[in-house]
Amino acid sequence: MVIIFALLLIIAIFSFLKKGVPTLNASWNTLIDNFEYSTKDFYKLLTEELESHGINKIKIQEKYISTGNKLSVKRLYLRVKWKNYTYDCCLAPYGNGTFVSWWMFTEKTGMELLISKIPFVGNYLVKAFFPVTYYSMDTASMFRSYAQSSVLKVIDDITNNKGVRALSEAERKPVLNNIFQR
Repeated sequence: MVIIFALLLIIAIFSFLKKGVPTLNASWNTLIDNFEYSTKDFYKLLTEELESHGINKIKIQEKYISTGNKLSVKRLYLRVKWKNYTYDCCLAPYGNGTFVSWWMFTEKTGMELLISKIPFVGNYLVKAFFPVTYYSMDTASMFRSYAQSSVLKVIDDITNNKGVRALSEAERKPVLNNIFQR
């Protein structure tokens, strides 16, 4: 009986402290047909471009992310983290072209996650203590715009140097979700 109680207590503690599921805020992708470019070289240029803007406390790293389950093949992404935002960018060959995509996620802070786990009132308390403000909307929008413009600048520089057609206005627009839906 004590062993069962201890196991249930351990499971409850781990589920309580478990990281929340990130919320997708925006995404973008395009295929540059009849074009080939090194993923590592693209990430190097993108890292330089992102760092050139002088954003404080930004973390940039290459990360292998599974294409499916835990046993599946992994694809290399460039992960950019700032505050509670995560921006994953991918460049990969696809057919005769090169596919570029990015995904921007928001994660709850540790305190938000902890409070949200309180039965019945957790989500209400998160909304009360961590309200969506103009400042939070502005900083999310600035980060997304900054990251997107950096990706587009690197693509423009590469395609211009290689004599490949520029992306159209429609190809440059991200898909936006409600970034502050809780």
